[in-house]
Order: sequence, then structure tokens, then C-alpha cells
Amino acid sequence: MKMGRWLTGIGSVILFLTGIGHGTRIVLLQKMIVDSGMKAPLDAILKACWLVFSGEMVALAVIAMMASAMAGGGRFVLICAVTMFVNAGIVLHFLGPSFPVYVSSVVALFFLTGGLMQVKQAA
Repeated sequence: MKMGRWLTGIGSVILFLTGIGHGTRIVLLQKMIVDSGMKAPLDAILKACWLVFSGEMVALAVIAMMASAMAGGGRFVLICAVTMFVNAGIVLHFLGPSFPVYVSSVVALFFLTGGLMQVKQAA
């Protein structure tokens, strides 16, 4: 079970740092919006979605980490894995193969492996 928790923890740290880094990139996004001439309300929608996605990554990292510390929390970690696979699929659809898809997939695999190990150990 310890190995499963470690794997979930590694995935959580990667996701947490990615979420923080993503959120700080709002400055670059703002510059791209200005340079592209995007008008309201689309610019506000884009910025809001950007920050919501950053917050989702941070929150999911915390949820997975806390769930891995709980008895029976492996099921919640598996839900986090599914969420990351869905995120990777959505980003893949719109951006194609890219860094965000790879990071989401790696984190999903850490969560999947860690969650499965925890569920298997608890049974």
C-alpha cells in the first residue's frame, strides 16, 4: 500500500506544480489575447476557463493526495485518474499531441497505478 501512496503522491506533486505553473501563465495568455485582438466576452471566457482549469488541477492534486492517505481512498484516487484521462482526451482533441496531453496522461497513469495498488491491498 505504501508504494501505491507514493505513486499517487508523485502524481499529485506533478499535478499541483503544473496547476500552479498553468495559473501563472495567465500573464502570457493576456498578452496573446491582446495581440490577437480578441474581443469581449470571449477574452473573459478564455481567462476564466484558463484559471478554472488551473484550480481544477490544484484541487485534484490535493484530493488525490488526501484520498491516498485514507483507508479505502484508492477508489477516490481511481476517480482522479479517470478525470485526468478525460482531461487528456479533451486537450488531445483540441490541441493534438502536445505537452499538456503528455503531463495529464502521466499523472493519470500515476493515479491509476497508485489507486489500483491501494484498492488491491485493501481487499
